[in-house]
Amino acid sequence: MERSVVILAVAVGSAALFGANASSPGKSARDLEVARLERHFDSVSVELKSRDVSAMSALQQANRSKLVSWLRDYRNADVFPRNDRFANPTPFFRDKDGVLCAMAYLIDRSGRSDIVDKVAATRNNAYIRELVDDPTLVAWLNEWGLSAAEAARIQPSYGGIPDDPYDDGDVYGDFALAAVGLGAASLGTTTWNVVKPSYLSGFLGVIAGTASIITGANYLDDNDATKRVASAVIGLGAVSVGAGIYGILEARHERDRDRDGYRGPRRRRFDLRVVPDVAFRQEKPVAGLLVHGRF
Repeated sequence: MERSVVILAVAVGSAALFGANASSPGKSARDLEVARLERHFDSVSVELKSRDVSAMSALQQANRSKLVSWLRDYRNADVFPRNDRFANPTPFFRDKDGVLCAMAYLIDRSGRSDIVDKVAATRNNAYIRELVDDPTLVAWLNEWGLSAAEAARIQPSYGGIPDDPYDDGDVYGDFALAAVGLGAASLGTTTWNVVKPSYLSGFLGVIAGTASIITGANYLDDNDATKRVASAVIGLGAVSVGAGIYGILEARHERDRDRDGYRGPRRRRFDLRVVPDVAFRQEKPVAGLLVHGRF
């Protein structure tokens, strides 16, 4: 086997393996925010359970126990409000999608959605410590065995606009490296399968293309910059898979020709052209590659 073939085979194998390992996206701003909130509620739950409640009435103790259990449910659901209005961390009693903060969730689950609606309509971004002038809320806290300080501790603030849909952001570093490796492998195997198809080139093309498609698909839900690169990686992967299948079929065709003893001219059945191109998305030019294949 020629040295160039060995080098290319190693490159494709390494890229495919790296793509499989990189299939789990790097943590986004939202992932980090969710992890922070989970840690917060874990800490609060421990604090609530450790408090001496012997001075409370039996009803207050029972209600408080329910709240602690419900807080655990809220934490495990991982559905938290999004701060899509303020650059600085800010509490949201209820966000624009109707997602409740922890305290709003506890109040609502206790059957007092009227309190939630009132606070959300009038003081949606207030801290609990600022709401202690509301006699209805204070009465609820007393009935359910929570102090105002504990309620304030339960309520976190939410990070400043981590998911701004108009912020393209940067391409994740790990994925950028994977994209380069997988893109090069896909283009390399595609070229190999067009110029000199064989079983080896075909199988490597399918492997590299599949790894590209899987890796790119795992990043389609991230920021716009990462999403554009992911789409390009998927496109190159699809071309690589197609060229790989062609390489395998062409190798089989050549084998059949040799077996039948036919020595006529080899008929070219595939043509591939990859050229730079510019498309427009929402009136903005987007650079890319135009791939044209003919079977």
